[in-house]
Amino acid sequence: MMKRKKMLGIALAACVLMSPLGVARAGEEGASAEIGDGFEQTEGAPLGTLAVDPSLRSFGLSKRVNQYEAKGDGKVMLRQTWTELHLADGDGRSMLNSSNFPKLAAALEAYNYSTIHEAYRAQGELREEALREYQERKKYGSADYFGGYSSYSDIIVKRADTRVMSFVEMHSEYRGGAHGMTVLRGVNFDTSTGERLSLHHVFPDAEMLIRVITEKLYAENEPVIFFDSMEGTVADGVIHDKISWVIGPRGVTFYFNPYDIAPYASGIISTTVMFDDRPGLFRGTYNQGPASYCEELIPYHAGKVSLRDDGSGRAETIVAYAGEGKLDIVQNGKVIYRKPFVGGNEIKPVFVHTGAGDNYLYIDYAFDSEQMGAGRQIDVIALDAGKASFVKTVPFSFRRMIDLTDTGEHWTEQWIMTDPYEFNIDESHISVGGASKTHTVEIGDKGEPTFG
Repeated sequence: MMKRKKMLGIALAACVLMSPLGVARAGEEGASAEIGDGFEQTEGAPLGTLAVDPSLRSFGLSKRVNQYEAKGDGKVMLRQTWTELHLADGDGRSMLNSSNFPKLAAALEAYNYSTIHEAYRAQGELREEALREYQERKKYGSADYFGGYSSYSDIIVKRADTRVMSFVEMHSEYRGGAHGMTVLRGVNFDTSTGERLSLHHVFPDAEMLIRVITEKLYAENEPVIFFDSMEGTVADGVIHDKISWVIGPRGVTFYFNPYDIAPYASGIISTTVMFDDRPGLFRGTYNQGPASYCEELIPYHAGKVSLRDDGSGRAETIVAYAGEGKLDIVQNGKVIYRKPFVGGNEIKPVFVHTGAGDNYLYIDYAFDSEQMGAGRQIDVIALDAGKASFVKTVPFSFRRMIDLTDTGEHWTEQWIMTDPYEFNIDESHISVGGASKTHTVEIGDKGEPTFG
């Protein structure tokens, strides 16, 4: 370990000398606020070790998930989804929307345009590639085993408030072979200016950041899983802003995809630096989050959350698993909740933290059973340190509408839960000739949606 640290120090010294990220810019505290009419900026809490700013407010979001299916010779050649993200526009009671953040709205439209362009480019490439493989299989009598190619993309929103908007792009692709590939990429915006944030905006000292990430990776994983080049990869990723990262409500998470720093079998590796744990690592502008918030979790991937705002910097690892007739909630590697489950393995978990310090999981899922028929619903589960308890199942969903066409495409719109005290849910996820009925609700005393 001593040799490893010595080599890392030499690499850091060389990298930081060449990098503008390695030198803090005196007096720089991030972008100035440029928010549209109708928004009243409140004074933030004084900076300290407690990573909470009560003045931060959430804003409304929805996403459109586009779906495409291509067939050839009676078989599916390609299944594809791609996702667009939109600020709310007049929805809800008082939640901030696109009129409050014109520059962010414009930045998201540009982001969506590039997403759509790339989706159509990949669509043509994958469709033709799949058809060639299928025709080749037909020559050798193995076409019956061809299941088609797939390309699935989704967006998981980690934070959406008056300071930061941050989300994870999750992309899974299969092009034949033994297995597919899933990769994550973080996207971070300054809410007021619409500027895409770089690591330099958040971390003034590259050398310190590289050292913290590397130390945490060794501490949280078996060191033998890493490639020998892991330390150099981390340093290069930070110096050249190539690392994948997101700003959450209580810290920053760094993601390493398969083959980045470890073999495919190790999966996606992540580590989170909490604001309260390393307050000196962050610029003052970006070392706090809102008092109450909602954070979408990546399904089947362990995420770090803070159950108590006590300034300790402590984080709990939470992951939700569904399948084989049960739903499991795992905290710090231990199953703390299990119930019989009528849904499939496609779940949408959201971590909810209220201003009163209560914590919940909202898990949205589809079900299909002989007793209940088919539909969607949300399980509400209360969380505490080392335990979880069932609150209620509600017959609503974040999924808003579906529009079928004759072109092979269809799309769904989904509400994104960002604020415990104002969010949208729908009575039905299927729409025939129009949108399903939407209700604007808030967290009740026991954690369930309250109407009124």
